[in-house]
Amino acid sequence: MRITGTIIITLAVAVTGCGGAGSDTVTTAEQETIEKLVVYTVNYPLAYFAERIGGNLVDVHFPAPADRDPAYWSPDAETIASYQGADLILLNGADYAKWVARATLPTSKLVDTSSGFADRYIQMEGTVTHSHGPEGAHEHTGWASTTWLDPQLAIEQAAAISRAIIKDRRVYEPIFNERFTALEAELHHLDLRLIAATDTLGDTPLLFSHPVYQYLIRRYGLNAVAVHWEPGEVPDDSAWTELEAILMRHPARWMGWESEPLDDTIAGLTALGVGTVVFDPCGNRPREGDYFAVMATNTVALETMASSIQTKR
Repeated sequence: MRITGTIIITLAVAVTGCGGAGSDTVTTAEQETIEKLVVYTVNYPLAYFAERIGGNLVDVHFPAPADRDPAYWSPDAETIASYQGADLILLNGADYAKWVARATLPTSKLVDTSSGFADRYIQMEGTVTHSHGPEGAHEHTGWASTTWLDPQLAIEQAAAISRAIIKDRRVYEPIFNERFTALEAELHHLDLRLIAATDTLGDTPLLFSHPVYQYLIRRYGLNAVAVHWEPGEVPDDSAWTELEAILMRHPARWMGWESEPLDDTIAGLTALGVGTVVFDPCGNRPREGDYFAVMATNTVALETMASSIQTKR
């Protein structure tokens, strides 16, 4: 629920003057005078970045259900009305959340967090239509949209969020800047760890179960091919035949998944000499932990592949 109130002048002066140690906090008494900035987002990474930067000065909402892929989820009329009533609406860009193009949203509140690197979007190869859990049939076409899987692009998205929040709450700029700097440092650290893991992989052939890893592949120069398999479904005979053909020209020994595949799928891959690891794109809010906890687990998955490959050399 939105907190109402007026920002008193004495508080504004006090916050404007801070910038050193302790500027990252707002007291309980101060919070009672603050009208929080209401922010709605289309995916979890943007919500997490907004929460980290805005802290207790923002009220962040990410309404997609836990069991849905936010990229293909469409909100109902009541939820769209909630988006319309927000102070800021954070978009991912690159064709993510296609419902946005069909909805009437106030343009003055829209923040396309990836517009600054639109010239670096990755074009999807071909058009593939398939079923994807509760979302039903959908197409993988247009731009690849999981931009945040490249931490350097994630930093640019976080910076866009920081600028938008500061524009609406200029008096707290030192606090927001401090929080963004801390977030940026963590994303840089994640990038360095992923570089270390992927450097060991070199040009080793890899597979991914779904075409959502394009920015990860480009950032770290992975030699990877994506298929269109769902973790909750056992591939049919034609899919296995197609995979065997892929392995003839691309002899991968590992496949990365968005979530844990079924035991029968794992058994079939094992019979072909292909191991499985989970690399969660983290488009939705995780059941446990936060964005960096998921990315740390993802990094371990890459390190596991790298260690196995290095051992066999």
